[in-house]
Amino acid sequence: MMDIDHRVRSYACDAVFDCSPDRITAVSRFESGERHAVYKVSYLDPVGGTSDLVVRISTVDDARGCAQAEREATVLKKVQGFAAPLLYDFRCDSRWFAVPTMCMQFVPGQPRELVAAAAKDVERLGSVIGWVHGLATDDLVEWFPQTGSTAAYRDDRWEEIVRKLPSVRDPLPAPVQRRLKRALLVVNRSLESAQRRGSFRTDERLVLLHGDPGAGNILWDRKPVLIDWEYARLGDPADEVAYIFGQHGLTAPQRKAFWRGYRRSRNPQQHLQDVVDRVGWWEPVTLLGSALWWVERWSRRDDADAAGRVDPSAPRACSYYLDRVIHRLDRFDELFTGAPGAKVL
Repeated sequence: MMDIDHRVRSYACDAVFDCSPDRITAVSRFESGERHAVYKVSYLDPVGGTSDLVVRISTVDDARGCAQAEREATVLKKVQGFAAPLLYDFRCDSRWFAVPTMCMQFVPGQPRELVAAAAKDVERLGSVIGWVHGLATDDLVEWFPQTGSTAAYRDDRWEEIVRKLPSVRDPLPAPVQRRLKRALLVVNRSLESAQRRGSFRTDERLVLLHGDPGAGNILWDRKPVLIDWEYARLGDPADEVAYIFGQHGLTAPQRKAFWRGYRRSRNPQQHLQDVVDRVGWWEPVTLLGSALWWVERWSRRDDADAAGRVDPSAPRACSYYLDRVIHRLDRFDELFTGAPGAKVL
């Protein structure tokens, strides 16, 4: 059986025309990646120049994983070259890998904490996100069949968040459990007022969302480039903007800069004020949803440790996931009290 290095080399050179195994100079694995093994492949092209590409191999081997990867590849073809790397190749399985595998452009930029970014960079990110949200999506409907109004999307997302509650259990620390339950009560109460908001009762169409624009999924080169589109969906643009504001802890000046870029590139322009209004409701919701997502990863790792097995979807220690839960809860509390860890009730 071929070792992983040889398989990565062989697949990469089958995926791009100007690569050959004997001209590959280096294969190195990136440290990050929750559900994928990601490799940088460097090689000499036919004219002697150095080229780089990325091979991403799924660690999930099931039919659902293949369907999700195929959907992501379809989205990448739509946004590549501006908001995302170029996609060179995608296969659900091959003679080298029995799992979904992609070959794509290597982006030389690095991720960074957005809260420390200059206003002009945040404005550039707003422009990229606005461009994505303004794309026509008729060709994506078959991949995202659950479309509807912003109100229906809001209710579906809330139900999705609530379904993660069984992961809030012992031995998750009791103070963390209490904070999660308090946050749930706060958001559940706010849902009643959201249902009465005029900004949720519009005729807007749902837009394409990246789905996870966290710090690790934004590479900063000449412009911000979004990677890892596996959670892409059709949804309320306010959901994604609120996610960016809350997850990154953007300051008031940074938020203004983001909106400048967003307004400049968002097409069509109608309903923008409704989007701005809905962001206020979505921000605590996205923080709670993210906290529960990390709780779910903590739960999977805890179960795997107890059973003495490996869960590829939760490869890190429980403490890693717990830290991310607490970080989201601190941000959630700051929205209501201005102080992390303070009670919100």
